[in-house]
Amino acid sequence: MKIGLPKEIKNNENRVGLTPTAVKTLVKHGHKVFVQKGAGIGSGFSDKEFISAGAKIVPTAQQAWNNEMVVKVKEPLVNEYHFFKPGMLLFTYLHLADNLPLTKALLKSKVTGVAYETMRKNGTLPLLAPMSRVAGRRSAIIAANFMGSHHGGIGLLPGGVDDNDPKKIGTEKGLFLVIGGGVAGYNAATTAMGLGANVVILERNPKRIQELKHDNKLNTLSKVFKSKIVIDASTDANINKYISQADALISTVLIPGAKAPKVVKTSMVKKMKPGSIIIDIAIDQGGSVETINRTTTHDNPVYIAHNVMHYAVANMPGATSRTATMALVNATTPYAVELAASGVVNAAKNSTIYDGINTYQGKLTFKPVAEALKIAYTEAKSLLK
Repeated sequence: MKIGLPKEIKNNENRVGLTPTAVKTLVKHGHKVFVQKGAGIGSGFSDKEFISAGAKIVPTAQQAWNNEMVVKVKEPLVNEYHFFKPGMLLFTYLHLADNLPLTKALLKSKVTGVAYETMRKNGTLPLLAPMSRVAGRRSAIIAANFMGSHHGGIGLLPGGVDDNDPKKIGTEKGLFLVIGGGVAGYNAATTAMGLGANVVILERNPKRIQELKHDNKLNTLSKVFKSKIVIDASTDANINKYISQADALISTVLIPGAKAPKVVKTSMVKKMKPGSIIIDIAIDQGGSVETINRTTTHDNPVYIAHNVMHYAVANMPGATSRTATMALVNATTPYAVELAASGVVNAAKNSTIYDGINTYQGKLTFKPVAEALKIAYTEAKSLLK
């Protein structure tokens, strides 16, 4: 199969859909890979490395897109829609539930869209999890940075500095309120605790609450950094209880493939301290905070609403591009190999790949997206013949 690797064009998106190692694997399996010139530079991979792996470097995006299969990181932007063609297999993050224009373009062009974020394996999200780990960890670091008074924050160092205080008077620690105790939330919490902050995790699933309460890493971090950790049910009452105390709110609420529910209401945000910060990791799926009504970019990451900073960058992991690229591509490569070897019809016998099929033959084949966008849903099985 002929596989294209275009350069990402989203604001400050420096990740790339394949590494030279992944290209080498695909070439070894008999496929031809066409890499747009400079596609890997932002992640530290040179054209020379891709050539050594067996790829051909092409000078334009058109030449990278003009292939049977295209592998990317982020969803195509409007000025890439004209590259779409019937039967093209697009393997990338799509996040269609909050993107009607892209959905319509994929359907009109009859592109087969296989989305990383909806693929499931044994109850897990194998291609979403790596970026959830990166985004979770980065969210705590970003929040700590914006707590600085030079950013308009409240001027707190998350962990304070009371270690060598002989009088044990101490200094104030920051409080991070993390909504959602899944992969992103857990990584946000552990990173915040590693910075010495106090943390509250609110989680909806009773089983997950118990797992978090007995988690060795959380309990160890609490002891080592003398940080308080509270794990409680995610309810309106509890969000209201803790939000006024929070210096940073990190919302990680996500329903795979579907539009994120608005769990943080405007009335709650109004209770937050002036200069505090909200980071919404679910912004790719529309966001889970009512007062976040736009996406932001790495160039201009925050805006102020109700005296609170709002961070809504839709490609957070793109800032740590080499780490994020390697983590993502390590996970995606086996599925890329399977899709290229078998084509989508045969590859869809793998239930994980089947769950990733969002568009096929001009039909919307992922139900949560269809419900979010109010577009007719067609079960993929009826089309894969």
